[in-house]
Amino acid sequence: MTMRACTQTLVILTLLCAFCNAQEPLKTSHLTQVNERLLTPEDGLLLGNGDLSVSVYQTVDRIIWRFGKGDVWDRRVDLSDDPKPANIDEIAKGILVEGWKCPPYGGGPVEATRGTDNPQRMKELCQGTPPSYLRRPYPCPKPVGELALQLPPDQMGLDIRQELRIEEAALHITCTWLSGVRLIVDCFVPPTPNVLVVKWKVDNWTPQTITGNGVPPVWFSLYRWADPDLASYGARFNGDYRHNGFTVTNDPKVTPLAPPTVQNDDGTFFIDQAFAPEVTFPNGFHCSVAPFSPELAVQPIDMKPTGEARLHLMPAPDTASGTLVVAVTTTSDSGGPVEAMRRVRTALADKPEEAVAAWESENRAKAVEFWEKSSVSISDPLIEGLWYETLHARRCTNRPDTIPPGLFLPSTVEDYSHWHGDYHTNYNIQEPFWGDYTANHFDLGDAYFKAMEYFLPMGRKIARDYYNGRGVFIQLTGYPILAEDDVLGCVPMGRMAYMTGWAANQYWWRYLYSMDKDWLARTGYPFIRDCALFYTDFAEKGPDGLYHVFPSNQGEDGFTGNAKDYTDRAQVMQHMRYCLRSAVQASTVLETDADLRAQWQDILDHCAGDDGNPPPALSEAEQRALNANPPEFGVGRPYKPQPDPSPNLQQSALPNTWYLGQYGWGIMQQLRGGGFIADRDFPMFRKNIERWRHPNGLVWGMAIANYGHAGAWTETLGILAPLQEMMLQSWDDAIRIFPAWPRNVDASFDGFRAQGAFLVSASCHQGTIGDVRIKSERGGTCRLGLLWPQGAQVLDADGNPVSCQLAGDVITFDTQPGAEYRIDPK
Repeated sequence: MTMRACTQTLVILTLLCAFCNAQEPLKTSHLTQVNERLLTPEDGLLLGNGDLSVSVYQTVDRIIWRFGKGDVWDRRVDLSDDPKPANIDEIAKGILVEGWKCPPYGGGPVEATRGTDNPQRMKELCQGTPPSYLRRPYPCPKPVGELALQLPPDQMGLDIRQELRIEEAALHITCTWLSGVRLIVDCFVPPTPNVLVVKWKVDNWTPQTITGNGVPPVWFSLYRWADPDLASYGARFNGDYRHNGFTVTNDPKVTPLAPPTVQNDDGTFFIDQAFAPEVTFPNGFHCSVAPFSPELAVQPIDMKPTGEARLHLMPAPDTASGTLVVAVTTTSDSGGPVEAMRRVRTALADKPEEAVAAWESENRAKAVEFWEKSSVSISDPLIEGLWYETLHARRCTNRPDTIPPGLFLPSTVEDYSHWHGDYHTNYNIQEPFWGDYTANHFDLGDAYFKAMEYFLPMGRKIARDYYNGRGVFIQLTGYPILAEDDVLGCVPMGRMAYMTGWAANQYWWRYLYSMDKDWLARTGYPFIRDCALFYTDFAEKGPDGLYHVFPSNQGEDGFTGNAKDYTDRAQVMQHMRYCLRSAVQASTVLETDADLRAQWQDILDHCAGDDGNPPPALSEAEQRALNANPPEFGVGRPYKPQPDPSPNLQQSALPNTWYLGQYGWGIMQQLRGGGFIADRDFPMFRKNIERWRHPNGLVWGMAIANYGHAGAWTETLGILAPLQEMMLQSWDDAIRIFPAWPRNVDASFDGFRAQGAFLVSASCHQGTIGDVRIKSERGGTCRLGLLWPQGAQVLDADGNPVSCQLAGDVITFDTQPGAEYRIDPK
């Protein structure tokens, strides 16, 4: 084992709970253990409550906590340089009549191959993305600020040990030096309020071991730096990483934020960062960071030459332990940031130790509640750790009542972000949420709907004013901003109609996994209906009696000058069909909108084939699988058992990739399409995880060689979905247990959720499935894929046989709400 492997490990410990009796089972605790410095925020160990998140990293002489919050954005939107957004009629004319030709991202030649009567309008539209997106770095997420603990000075031979205790949602750090001085730090972020709690203690020190008169063993800084101007930031980024994506020349409209300031509220010093007023926050937005500690004196530091706001938090020279609370508040908080800060101050005023103890207790209780929903045990520690560490990162950064992150985790964002750090809807924003429902975590998955709320006003305007129709058009890019107009009104990127259906899929899945009609009526169906209405007006019946869509550019393609390349494109047609089928089924469940349902069914019954081809001739089973599988996951094929392992199995179809952001998506297509053979492909899956796993347990997105240190990518958290689907699938109208799992890796899972609102637990030992248990939340019929060649029997909670039927490879039995069942071999 290499030294790197020794110092960056996921440790799985079996610990006996201190309060358990001898009859209770052993408790499993997962640690992300790192025995070296973590040098960047994106590599930092994560803490968080779904709203406030923190990345903990180090420099030579500091431990640093970088704060992040999903609502902290520079929300400035300046569309004054942009052309009027494209109307679909002029795009249709440009493609069909004038033969427009252009590259997808702009920056290349634009021509009308058959001539145009308005070349200026053609050129201003066919630039991929508008000037506001290309020239200005905002809107974009912003760092909140940092807390730094100054390590004991003049110490040599640091040994640092960091343990992120996942099931406890707490971080423990021990630093030891050759002199014998030892620093112990424990920290956590409670569920509420939005505070970081840091407990610190220094052992084995004397004034003689710490050089300097009156120097305490440790002290703290709390600060927020001045926002850099884009030109210098871009030059530095290009100089460091040879990536010129932030280089902007001579644009006087691009200005940094106003510098942060140190403020005082009734004796409490705090750092405030102001953001410009805009439509979402007409009176401006503020983010404030305030320290509270009985052991520390707060001293504002004059940093005017740098534009930075900084507080020193100083203990008395002989103080060697204490507790520090840092509150992070924003305009989103009830009453605003100052009022939220006052609530924290009040909670700590009389008995701070009791308040901190209560937060610590609440943090542990919430962590226990979270991890009781589901669990896994895998004989490969790397893969077991992947599940726990990924789900931990999701828990730290997503919560349904707060704004979710865009492309990067909030506590790791840089001053400016690639692609504005936006909500990218051609898979990037969806992918992190794909595994949440199987993991039995609606508390994570529902954060997606909060992001989509910001697309609706802009999407309705685009559908009405630029597509001349009803419903909502979901744009490629969005921000947590109430946009007044289309922020991406150029083509081809701004008029890709497939993302409307794609964005709706999560709403229908939520219902399939929960069977919650109240949620469907309140939240799910209204969004699905709006998306279906867009397609209802966008699709047109042709002389052949079939519905066609034009112009329907897909992917990230440019224009070729050939109208056939933008008629009935597969990606648009497939997402339209899945969206309309979801709308038909949802309206049927709710017994509403019968007239609309008839229109949607008529389009489905008379829909043209993809790319001008006739619809494929499919068997009933093939058609059912095609309809059930969302189009982003490929064609979808009925389940077939995997072939026996063989030394002659062909090489894995999975790539050894530089871009792990798309990796989970690609594996999902393999799993749903029947192309994933576990004994062949799992080793390559593991190899890529081993290669791209960073010390904090996050799996990397795009290679640093290509994009520099950009922040920790959110999309790779979607790796949870394919890992779980190797163990449980339920998309094709049957629950499949360990359908794509390697025979040489033992595993079990508990509490995974299947469509139909079934909770499933099972194990697999040397390729043999056992310990199958199913709980039915809503009742109804359970369809279970055949588990053993000799067949299966179903028993209720009392051990009584349950009547079941076998059709092909599927066992069917009726269930009662809340009842549990055991499935055994016959």
